[in-house]
Amino acid sequence: MKPLHIIVAASLALSSCCGAGPHLPEAPDYRTSDPAVDSMLQAIRNEWGTSELNSIMVVKDGRKMLEYYDCCYGPDFLNICWSASKTFTATAVGFAVQDGLLEVNGKLVDYLNPEQLPDQVSDTLAGLTLYDLLRMSSGLRTDPMGKVSSLEMKTPTKTVLDAGFENLPGDKYRYNSLNTYLLSVAVSNVTGMSLEDYLDGKLFKPLGIRKHHWDKSAEGYNTGGWGLYLPTESLAKMGLFMLNRGVWNGKRLLNDEWFDEATTPRIYQYHGKGYNEERIASLRGNDFNMGYGYQVWMNSAGGYRLDGAHGQFVMVLPEYNAVIVLTGNVRETGPEMKAMWKYLLPLVCD
Repeated sequence: MKPLHIIVAASLALSSCCGAGPHLPEAPDYRTSDPAVDSMLQAIRNEWGTSELNSIMVVKDGRKMLEYYDCCYGPDFLNICWSASKTFTATAVGFAVQDGLLEVNGKLVDYLNPEQLPDQVSDTLAGLTLYDLLRMSSGLRTDPMGKVSSLEMKTPTKTVLDAGFENLPGDKYRYNSLNTYLLSVAVSNVTGMSLEDYLDGKLFKPLGIRKHHWDKSAEGYNTGGWGLYLPTESLAKMGLFMLNRGVWNGKRLLNDEWFDEATTPRIYQYHGKGYNEERIASLRGNDFNMGYGYQVWMNSAGGYRLDGAHGQFVMVLPEYNAVIVLTGNVRETGPEMKAMWKYLLPLVCD
C-alpha cells in the first residue's frame, strides 16, 4: 500500500502537459537512464536498506542531462516537498524585502495582526526578528507541526506564541517548522494575499511553473514549512533560479544581495549547544552540520540544498554550474545523500 502522501499527491496531479510548464532545454547527451542511476538505486535499496527513490533530475549548464522516474511516477507527478518547502517561503520573504514590505531584521510582532498576538507581549517576543526565524534560532518552545497539518490547531500563530520561549532568540539553533509557518503569516499579512499566490506572481509564473499546491492551516495561511507539492522539473527550475542568483531567462527577478545573505551559513547546527572544540571538529564534514542559511542547508561537497524529509533534495552546486534533484520516500536521508555524492556528483564534475 502506498503511503498517504503518495495518494494525496497523485490525486493532485493533472494529466495534461508537463507539470513544470515549459520544459528546460535538453543537453546533447540527454538521457533517461544511466549506469550511475542503476548503481545508486542498488546502493540505497540493498546496501543501506532504504525504500523508494521516485525521481532524479541532473541539470548542467542550464540543460537537462539526466531525467529518471520510477515506474509509478513521471513529469506530471506533484511531489510532496516536505521541508524543501521552507526555501520557497524564505524566497517569498526575499521578494517582500525587495518590495519594501518586510525587513530581515524587522520584528515579527510588527507584521502580525493584533488577534494573533498573546494578550501580553513579552520582551522576548517583542524582540523576535525575521532573521531569527529564517536561521532557525527563534527560541520558540513548541513545534506543533502535526496539529497544524491536521487542522486540529485552530489558531496556530497565537497558540505557538502563547507557549513562549525555551531560550532567547539567537542563542541557539533549533530546527522548528513553525518558524517558517510564522514567516508565511508575515508574508501574507503584508502582501494581502496567500504565500502561494504571492509566489505565483513573483516566481512560479516567471519560471513556467504551472502546477503547484500548498496546504493551508485552519486559520487560512499556507503552511510555509511544509505542504508544498511540485513536479520534479519545477524543483530543478527553483534550483536553477537560485544557481543564477535570481535571474531567469536573462531577466532579474530577485536582487543579487538576497542570495549573498540567504545561501551562506548564518548559524551552525551546534550553535548554542556548548560543545567543545574537539566535538565541533568531529561534526565538520557532515552534511547536517555544515551550517544553515535562510532556510537552506550547506553541503559538505560545496554549494547548498533544499532539504525535505524522506529524501526530497535540490542540490545547488555553483562550482559545477549544476543542479541535482531527488524525490523519494526513503527511510534514511543521510545514506541517500552519500549515494548521491558517490554516483551522481561525478556526472556534473567534467
